[in-house]
Amino acid sequence: MFLAEQAEASVLDGERKTVTALFADIKGSTELMEDLDPEEARTIIDPALKLMIDAVHRYDGYVVQSTGDGIFALFGAPAAHEDHPQRALYAALRLQEELERYSARLREGGDLPIEGRVGVNTGEVVVRSITTGEGQTEYTPIGHTTNLASRMQALAPTGSIAVSENTRKLCEGYFILKPLGPTKVKGVSEPVNVTK
Repeated sequence: MFLAEQAEASVLDGERKTVTALFADIKGSTELMEDLDPEEARTIIDPALKLMIDAVHRYDGYVVQSTGDGIFALFGAPAAHEDHPQRALYAALRLQEELERYSARLREGGDLPIEGRVGVNTGEVVVRSITTGEGQTEYTPIGHTTNLASRMQALAPTGSIAVSENTRKLCEGYFILKPLGPTKVKGVSEPVNVTK
C-alpha cells in the first residue's frame, strides 16, 4: 500500500486521539422560548450561540455541532495542541463571561435573562470524517469521552462549568477548581468525581 493510501485509509477508518470535549447550552431555553414566536426566540438564541462559538474559536477549538441552544466542541483535534484541556477551560470561562454580559443586556432591554452551563471532559476518542451528502464532510469523535462531557454539562449548576476528574488532573495549577465530589452519572456504572 502506498503512503497516500495508508493516510486516506486512516481518515476513513478513524484515528485515536486524546481530546477535550466541551458541551455548552442555555439553561431553561425550552421554558424561555415557550411563549415566544420562533423568530423572536431566534433573535435571543442566535447571539448567544455566536458568543459560544467565538469563545471556542478564540482558543483554537473546533465546533463539531450546534445543538439548537448550545454547542459541542473539541480541543486537541483536528488541530493538535498539547494544552488542549487548558484551552477548553479558558474557552468555557470566556463563554460564561460573555453570556453573563449578554444576559445583562437582555435584562436591560426588558427581556428575560439567560444563563449557560458547560461540561468538559478529557480522554480518548476515535475521530473520523463522515461525508453527509452534497460533498459535505463532518469531523466527528466517538467514544465515552464525549458522552461524559455531555453528562458534565447536564450536571453543571446554572452559570457554571462542570469538569471531570481527567480534565481537572491535567489542569491542576492553572485553575482553581472546587470539588463537588463523587456524583452518579447516567450511563456510567461508578460515581464520577466532578469539580467546578
